Amino acid sequence: MNIPWSKPDITQDEVEAIIEVLRSKWLSMGQRVRAFEQSICEYVGCKYAIMVNNGTSALLAAYLVHGIGYGSYVIVPGYTFIATVNTLLVLGAKPIVVDIDLETFNIDPDAILEVIEKFGDKISAIVAVDVGGMPCDYDKIVKICDKYGITLIEDAAEAFGAEYKRRRIGSHGWTTIFSFHAAKQLTTIEGGAVVTNNSNIAEKIRLIRSHGENPARKYWHNVLGLNLRPLDIQAAIGIMQLRKLDGYIRNRNEVAKFYNEELNDYIIPQRIPSYVTRHPYMFYIARLRPEYVKFKEKLLNYMKTRGIDYRIPWPPVHKQPCCKDRIIAYILRNSEVAFEQAISLPIYNSMKIEEAEYAVKTIKEFFNVRIGE
Repeated sequence: MNIPWSKPDITQDEVEAIIEVLRSKWLSMGQRVRAFEQSICEYVGCKYAIMVNNGTSALLAAYLVHGIGYGSYVIVPGYTFIATVNTLLVLGAKPIVVDIDLETFNIDPDAILEVIEKFGDKISAIVAVDVGGMPCDYDKIVKICDKYGITLIEDAAEAFGAEYKRRRIGSHGWTTIFSFHAAKQLTTIEGGAVVTNNSNIAEKIRLIRSHGENPARKYWHNVLGLNLRPLDIQAAIGIMQLRKLDGYIRNRNEVAKFYNEELNDYIIPQRIPSYVTRHPYMFYIARLRPEYVKFKEKLLNYMKTRGIDYRIPWPPVHKQPCCKDRIIAYILRNSEVAFEQAISLPIYNSMKIEEAEYAVKTIKEFFNVRIGE
């Protein structure tokens, strides 16, 4: 049996939607993008959604709209996909990298406070990343932002459909970005969006995604922007995917629950705090128990020989070669431990429980039989 780590579920519905766009002969950003944006607003519970061509572009637009640029100090977690940080570096900003909570993999509010005590009012923004799709501790983070006058940007690239205190991520008022990459629970193959309840921010992001051009005056560019425009083909896929998203998330939760229960002797799952009322499990992440970490490479090789895909989640930001001498990093022990211990098992929208059973059986077989070899 071959089990991919993730795969997009493009069904006949999406294929027909693509064909309909092709027949319309309007392939670039148009009415389907607007329809998808409206659908996002209705699903998330936000006032404005601006679709862009990918999640990294969504980050770029969010940073630009909040005035982040050369010399801006921005707090980011030490454990995140590189786009969170690379986009800041391209803008000339200075990321301040802080540690995570080892149990949740998300940014540690106490680590944020330690940095603020050192940098004070120099800090422009905090970027909170919902790792695997699980929301951060936003009550604590918002309190910090309000006290010190710092902008909060939520990198929810993995969190579409998540709920924080029974409200969907993206509805809480601060600027939030999503990704619709092929590995995500909702995919447009490539794509992303910025959501907000602020009309001025929404209007400016619409300009940013199209070279900052004034929509009423051709070739007159009001703000700094780039070509971040999505395609109607992408939006057409997204509209169809959104109708099936809740079912996809339920299936992902069933697989995650099965992993948690069956592999409890060998792994420490991502802890789900009480404020997280729905985890979409864009990916399943856990830590090997300390006594088994030394067998990690053997385990991964064994899984590979049995046709089971896996991921070793990201190296910490401060260990990335592209970040050398460009970031400010403090003690990041939890980020390092997470990388040493973490493993990401297969999970995707249409994954069958039989596939999860095979993955579990293989892992148990390794630990029960192969450790002594």
